[in-house]
Amino acid sequence: MTHDPQSIYLIPGMTPDFPVFTRLTPLLPVSSQLNFIAPKQHETLESYADRMSEGLSPSAYVVGVSFGGLAALEICRKLRANGCVLISSIRRPSQLPPWFRMFRGIDPPTASALLNTVGYFADRFPDRLSTKSTIRLRKLSGSSGAWHRWATTAVLNWKSKRFDFPILQIHGDADTTFPIRYVKPDVRIKNGKHALPISHPKETADAILAFITAISCERGRKVASLESW
Repeated sequence: MTHDPQSIYLIPGMTPDFPVFTRLTPLLPVSSQLNFIAPKQHETLESYADRMSEGLSPSAYVVGVSFGGLAALEICRKLRANGCVLISSIRRPSQLPPWFRMFRGIDPPTASALLNTVGYFADRFPDRLSTKSTIRLRKLSGSSGAWHRWATTAVLNWKSKRFDFPILQIHGDADTTFPIRYVKPDVRIKNGKHALPISHPKETADAILAFITAISCERGRKVASLESW
């Protein structure tokens, strides 16, 4: 399969040190991971993405996993990039699960303080009674939880908008973080959970490369049409 020779930027999820792309990068030529930068206090996701996009090539495709998908959309908006790929992510706030949407609209300082309190109590929950949810919530407490509190608050205050570039949404039908019943993906991966690049790297890479090829072919047809006009 042919692919566009331009850059492919990969953005991880809310836990940036989790090696989510180790099985995907060998399958994606000219791809490189973007590292998150330090957010400013109560900074919006839009402002953060504008700063993160500095120095990046506009002739690129941006791929984001989970929270990284939201950042990818905003970076593409700033760069006017060739296209955006969402993996286990959402393309608008209405695709958030209802238990997440109910907290939208809380101002950033209040949301951050509330999340810190939730993390504090989760951190003191007995290990024998802990679940995956309480373990995730522990990441919100204290000084070490500043990044997760900011990122969660940024999602809660993310504004819906129209994006004028191609978007591919890849989602697993067994995802529990963003359940597929609230998402209408372009590519549905059977038995796929949240970390699709690790559990289903080939299916994910094939979908990305097919998306890039389709955009390249369409762009080529437009150029040929203009030249023959």
